[in-house]
Parts: sequence; C-alpha cells; structure tokens
Amino acid sequence: MTFVGQTAESATIGVTRSGAIMYAPRIDNTSTPPQNVVQGPEFVVRSRNRGAMWTALSSGGPTTGGLVPPWMDVDPQTSRVWFLTTLPTLCGARISWSDDGGGHWHTNAKVGCPGQGGEKVLEGPAPRGGARPHGYAHVVYYCANGGLDTGPTTLACYKSLDGGRTFHPTGGIPDPPGKAGACGVNHVARPGVAGPDGNLYFSLNLCGNLGTAISRDEGVTWQRRLIARTSIRDVYTSSVATDSSGNVYVAWLAGKGPSSGGNGGSGLPYLVISHDHGRTWSKPLMIAAPGVKSALHEAIAATGTGHIAISYLGSNHGANFSGYITESSNALARRPVFWSAPVNNPARPLISGTRPQTFGDRLFLITDTFGPDGIPWAAFHCAYESACPNERVGVVGRLAAP
Repeated sequence: MTFVGQTAESATIGVTRSGAIMYAPRIDNTSTPPQNVVQGPEFVVRSRNRGAMWTALSSGGPTTGGLVPPWMDVDPQTSRVWFLTTLPTLCGARISWSDDGGGHWHTNAKVGCPGQGGEKVLEGPAPRGGARPHGYAHVVYYCANGGLDTGPTTLACYKSLDGGRTFHPTGGIPDPPGKAGACGVNHVARPGVAGPDGNLYFSLNLCGNLGTAISRDEGVTWQRRLIARTSIRDVYTSSVATDSSGNVYVAWLAGKGPSSGGNGGSGLPYLVISHDHGRTWSKPLMIAAPGVKSALHEAIAATGTGHIAISYLGSNHGANFSGYITESSNALARRPVFWSAPVNNPARPLISGTRPQTFGDRLFLITDTFGPDGIPWAAFHCAYESACPNERVGVVGRLAAP
C-alpha cells in the first residue's frame, strides 16, 4: 500500500502499457476540511516506481474543482488515459485524454449537457454492423445521470467516433421504460463497459434486484434482463467487467444498507458470470475474504480469460474497514479459487464505519485494474483514521504473491 496525497470523493486507478500507475484525483488545496475536498484543483498523478513517488500531471484543461467526483481510467488496449471532471455549472463535463502516459493532453471542454453525476468514460470496438470510428481505434462513450443528482433520473449516454473530439447522443437509454424512481430507486442504470464484441453491458438496480442492460448497436437500442433476485444497496460505475474472450462479470454488494449517519455495512460482495454475452448468468457466488463480515463499495476488473479482481472495503466486525483485493485466475472453472488480502494492516483501518458521510467529504466510488504483468491494483481512501490523522488521502494497493 502507498499513500498518494489529499483526495476527494472518488478513488480511480489505471496502469499504462509501460507499467506507470495513474491515480485521480489528487486535490492540491490548502483549505481546511471540508473545503479542501470540495474545491480542488484536481489532478491525475503518476508513479513510475510502484507508488514510491507521485508526479502531478497537467491533466488537460483547467483544474477547477467540482461538486461531482471525477473519473479517471486507462484503456488496457490503447493505453489512453481519460480524465473526466464535471463543469462548475453541473451541466455536462470536461473530458481530457493523453496518449503518452500523461505527458501531453487534449481536452473537449464541454460534453453531454444535461448529464451530471454517476459519470464515466468507456470505450471499445465497434459492434458488428455498427458505425466505425476514425482517427482512434475505439468508439468512445460518455454516460451520466441525465439531470441533477437530487431525485429520480435516467442515464444519458453520448458517443464519439473521433476519439472524443465530438460527441452525439446515442439515441437510446439503458433504463427500463416507465417513470424514474417508481419503486424508490433513484438511479436504476449505471455505466458499465464495452466488451471485445463492441456490446455495451450496464448494470441495473431493478427495484432492489440485480439486472443488466445490453446494447448491441452502440446505444441506440437496449435489452434488459434480470440477473438475480437479491438485495442490493446500489450498483456502481465499476460493477461490470469483460475479459478478452467476451465473458461478462458483474459484482455487487448483497445485504442490508448502511446504518444511519455513517458508512455502516452493506453486506458482502457477490459475483455472477455470463458466458454468452449476457443472455444467461451463473448462480451468485460470495467472494469476500475469510473473516470479512460486511463490506462497502466494490469494483471489478478482468484480463485474459477468467482472470478477475474485485476490490472492496471490508470489515470483520462492522466498525472499521480495510481495503481488500480478491483475485481469481480461474474464475470460469467449476470450482474457482480466490485469493484475498487487505492492502493495509487491519489494525490500522482506512475508513470508519461510524463516521458520517457528508457531501464533499464522502467516498463515492473506487476502481481497480490490472497491470500489463497481470498484477491487480486498486484505489481506496484513508479518512481521518490513525493511519492518516486529520486528513483524507488517496491509497493505492496491489495484491502480490506470497
């Protein structure tokens, strides 16, 4: 585990083909809490020595802070770095990208108004019969909640065929037909991934049950399916992954919601797999580390065939949480083997389960990824605990062989 520096509501990580570790956001702000985690400026930072030292990058465009967590990602095929920040008006986003590991950046200054909140940039090949990109290998998508994050809303998605320079609405929405929030779920669909077949796979909260929305035509039309009748707190932008063979993985937290006033515990992380492009799904499998009794947040990544990693905040007593990574190199086997470890010493936890999650000073999302050597990396926070007294700092960890 290594500390990155002062951070905000999200913890995102990526690894380039050269092995450089990218983390965002680092907040270089000298104000006192909570202003220092709201105002920015926000940077992508890079380490070329496995986290021993971090360098702030220009990140493209202005680095003014916003009220919605930024998103950062590195595409494993192209190694392009994406950095997405909400505009000060909360209407649309600024999308920046770098093709040289953060040395130089290009910026699209305004994309996707009225999209706001729950944001993500994703990319993948064009599906069979889909419009072909030009100037860049992949079709690029930007998706976000289609309105202010204060009530029921649907997901708005935009598509770029020129590597992010211009975006246009995809024409369809992944949310099921009907009134948003009809069953008390404000945000039904969350952005997911583009598979190697070019299909889009998004997660759905179907009135507390787990579902998926699939588009095979670049977001014009969507098919929606129930995956499992279960109890879910939420689905996240990091809940879905695909491997190089097209297998689809969905991870979520099953169980009760958080306790009043704090992080609480939201059950345990579970996994389902589809071998046929989302048409059918396996039985849910609980994949938490032995001894973990409750969890917060989750993220999943995949590489190769059947090689996956799930990161989450886990606790063996529900009061304090450590950053865990669970990995399997044979997730498709009849009896898969999972290896797990916390990145920090559980005696010095990262997050308190009782600390109130106030706006601007909460943990909104985490992500994980694989390096080119097959090692899984994950991003977390340490907030006001003994390991990081009086501050909120970014944490980067990796799961290493014994």
